[in-house]
Parts: sequence; structure tokens; C-alpha cells
Amino acid sequence: MRNIFTAIILGIVLAGVSFAQTSSKALQRAGNSTKPRVAVAEFSPGPNASGMTAEAKRQLQSSIAFSLFQSGKFDVPDVRNTRAATQGAVVGTSAAVKIGKQLGASYVLIGSVTEYSPNPGGNGRITLKTQLVEVATGKVKHSGDATGQSARAMTSGAGHAEMSAKVVKPCIEKLTASLTAVGL
Repeated sequence: MRNIFTAIILGIVLAGVSFAQTSSKALQRAGNSTKPRVAVAEFSPGPNASGMTAEAKRQLQSSIAFSLFQSGKFDVPDVRNTRAATQGAVVGTSAAVKIGKQLGASYVLIGSVTEYSPNPGGNGRITLKTQLVEVATGKVKHSGDATGQSARAMTSGAGHAEMSAKVVKPCIEKLTASLTAVGL
């Protein structure tokens, strides 16, 4: 009888602890709800971005999402979920609304890479054309271009890593700053 009573008390204590942890996680999520939730779609390469590999596109998407998250101004869903929602399709405003609803996002950042040239021996360059689509209305809240260019010539053997560090990262920082300034 004593063992049954002890088991019941232990069960109640464990249930209480479990409930407290669940409530704590819900409160943490609710605390983040004041930040706009922005999903980042994979950018489509334009004709002047033929040198951009599939890996470079995925890295660009991840880097943009991480930069927005690191700014502390946005809640950003995991890019793996965004990739699954887009299934590799080119994303326009209507598709962005559908993706945003699926991911519980307020906004979806879509865009294209209009120029991507790692240019060994010359200056690397990237140009992004972006649109921030408001999911509730389907309207473009903000659009713009962000560019990055290396200050010095790219070395011939470094390729993607050098392009990411010297060209893409500063471009993403400019993009993040412009989206932060929009005041969502």
C-alpha cells in the first residue's frame, strides 16, 4: 500500500515538472512573437549568375536567414522547412503567401541573384534583387537591390569560400540592414 501511495505522489510530482517545463517553453515562444516572423525562400539565379552552384544557392539562403536571426529583430523559421515548402520552385508573390501561411510567417523574403561572378584574377561581384512579401495581404512590403564586390582581385583557387567571405557576406549584411530599417 505504501509503494502505491509513493508511486502516485511521484507521478504527480513528475507530471507537475513536465507541465512547468511545457509552460516555460510556451512562454519563451510567446516572448518571441513580438518579432516579425520572416521566412527566407531560396533565391533563383538569373542569366548573369550561371556560375552559382546549387550549394552556393543553399548557402546564400541559410546565410541570409542566419543574418536576419542574428540581428535580433526577426524570428526566422528553419530554412530546411522553407526548402521543403518551396520544393525547389521559383517563388513569386502568390507562392510566397502560400509558403508564409504554411510556415506561420508574417513575411517571406523572395528574390533572385541577378549577378554572381567569382571572377578569379578579378573582382568578385554579387547582386541580389529582393522583395519582402507580407503574407496577410500578398503585397510587397519592401523591395530593393543589394550588391557586394571584392575590394581586391580574387585568388584563382579559392572559389566559393573566398566569394562567400569577401563578397556575399558584406552583401547580406547590407540586405539585413535595409530590412531592419523597414520597421516591420
